[in-house]
Amino acid sequence: MASSSKRSKVSKGSSRNENFLSKDNETAYGRYSASKITPSRILIQSDIDFQILPLFSSTQLSFILTLSHSYHKEMFLQFLSNLRVTPECTRLSSFVMQQKVIIDKEDLGTFLHLRTEGDRLHSLIQEADISWSMVNDTLRGNKDKVHQPRVYTLLQNARIIQHVLRSSIIPKAGDRVNITPLLSLVTHLIMTNKPFDEAQLILDYIHSLSDIRHPQTKRKKNIALGHLVCYILEKKYNLIYPEPPTEEPIFFTNASFRSLVHDPTAEGEESEGDKEAPSEPTPVPNQNAFNDIIQRFDKMETNFGQRFDQIDLHMKTQEDRHNLDMAWIRGQTDYINQNVAMINSYFTAFNPQPPPDQDPEA
Repeated sequence: MASSSKRSKVSKGSSRNENFLSKDNETAYGRYSASKITPSRILIQSDIDFQILPLFSSTQLSFILTLSHSYHKEMFLQFLSNLRVTPECTRLSSFVMQQKVIIDKEDLGTFLHLRTEGDRLHSLIQEADISWSMVNDTLRGNKDKVHQPRVYTLLQNARIIQHVLRSSIIPKAGDRVNITPLLSLVTHLIMTNKPFDEAQLILDYIHSLSDIRHPQTKRKKNIALGHLVCYILEKKYNLIYPEPPTEEPIFFTNASFRSLVHDPTAEGEESEGDKEAPSEPTPVPNQNAFNDIIQRFDKMETNFGQRFDQIDLHMKTQEDRHNLDMAWIRGQTDYINQNVAMINSYFTAFNPQPPPDQDPEA
């Protein structure tokens, strides 16, 4: 009877959630759900005064830049928790809503209309023979031989393209002061009309989110591109989460481009006004001071983001320490209760008599 009861308890304790293929995946779900979601901004060209889409005319990114799709984050979290990637990173397999699903490069070409041929940028960026002088010449107008990370030194079109890329396709939260080498390379290829493997860029980004599941990853990443994953799952497998969407699309606004775009029309109107009223000329803003203000605000945004991450990490550490302390206290309490129960059972079973010199009735 005792052995049978023990086996039933072990069997019950080893059960797992049916939404996950393994206990490790269920554990990874907790790490993914603790990460923040960075929503990709959607570009509606008719609502933007500045011409943005023509800058991407050499690519096939226009569809995902304008794709507005709501989704439930639980669906994306299950996909990431059960994610398995082939060594070549051309196929993503997972388990969503108790169904096995596969997303491969051909699916990104079919459903997202992305280019599936060309250079793989995540591999290219690791090569030592990248001509950064050529990249810097395109992005900044100089030929420095090392990668330059500062955003404010970029030319106008380069600033616009990298802003759209980091807000929609290669989401990067927090740091708006610096630009990564990958982001610089993608911007350079777009500006020079050179094709690259756009589908592989998305697959490699989703694969990079697998680092979150490892306990060695101390700094939590933000997860993104859930709207693309859920859109493909809906079109390919007709998978729709039964509850209302939790993640709604957000859109680019004119304000997000106004500081990046130099408007010659406004300058012309100011010049005409100067001719009509020379006694009260319109002051010309100092562009360097304007860029300095933008840089300072970018630094403030980065510092706030880093500070909030530190607070989250501190709170998580305190919570883990509290849970360990409570587990130790519960263990000690259970140990004491077991000893008291053992002593009580001894006196109940044997009813030992006290020595004669200690018997109160003697």
